[in-house]
Amino acid sequence: MSEKVKLYSAAILAALGVFAYFLIPLHLGTLYPSLALILALALALLVFATSAAAKALVVFFREAYVELLKVVWPSRKEVLRSTGVILALIIVIAIFLWLVDIALLAIVRFALGGVG
Repeated sequence: MSEKVKLYSAAILAALGVFAYFLIPLHLGTLYPSLALILALALALLVFATSAAAKALVVFFREAYVELLKVVWPSRKEVLRSTGVILALIIVIAIFLWLVDIALLAIVRFALGGVG
């Protein structure tokens, strides 16, 4: 089976499961729509698992995990120090913008003749 056919089939099966979930009448209960959705999604997953895209996805996640192992994570002390610096800068910038806002408000009030 062609790769595109496998991927389209998986997408159509998943879509049919969602449609079945919403189109099965509620007076039959919630069991049948849920079973239809689960069955269709399981079939879609099985079809997708046989495709080359699934194999490529598995390879991608393995390589991503290997790269994640190479990351040098900061220590707790470094994280706390960086967080403190960022919070201090946020406070300084907030105060600066508040003062600019007050100054601009005073200028606008003066330009409008002291209205407000």
